[in-house]
Amino acid sequence: MKRPLEASAEGRGRIVGITDGVFAIALTLIVLEIRVPAHETVHSEHDLLVAIAALAPRFLTYALSFLTLTIFWFGQQAQHGLIAKSDRRLATLNLCFLAFIALLPFSTDLLADFLEFRTAVLVYWLNLLMLGVTLFASWRYADKNGFVAEDADAETKRTVYLRIIKAQILWAIGALLCLITPLLSVGFILVVQLIYATALRGSLLRKVIG
Repeated sequence: MKRPLEASAEGRGRIVGITDGVFAIALTLIVLEIRVPAHETVHSEHDLLVAIAALAPRFLTYALSFLTLTIFWFGQQAQHGLIAKSDRRLATLNLCFLAFIALLPFSTDLLADFLEFRTAVLVYWLNLLMLGVTLFASWRYADKNGFVAEDADAETKRTVYLRIIKAQILWAIGALLCLITPLLSVGFILVVQLIYATALRGSLLRKVIG
């Protein structure tokens, strides 16, 4: 009979399953915040164009958070591909990570409504920071407790650590740019997200094809 904290491949499988479900819900919630203009406020083509243009901040923050979720989903997939088994502590760390994924629709909505305020940018950045902290903690725990697959060499493990740290440094720089203007901060973070999403997607595809 297995002990509650005993590591197993089945435990890893359950983590993968719940992770995909939480990401799917978060992706759905962020787009639901983009609402079609109220019909009673639109009486002409011009009114409709103005109403759509007013949604620009929400489209911007939707793109930002879609890329954020893409980055962390690819990152989680890469880590899960390298982790052979899991125990209750690792599952708890992953649930903490998913808690901040579930919080992203709120920080996205806040940023869309208050795009001109530094506080909204900082709240969004704190969400990114905690995602990075919990992802890093999960990987470190798996690495230190021998849960990483035997064919994962030291360079691969180091790459995972560095990828998380580099992203957090860049996002911190982006957050500091809000001292100049919040829009500059959001633009910088968006560019970083685009670069990371493209790089992680290519890396994962090479792993699958190779």
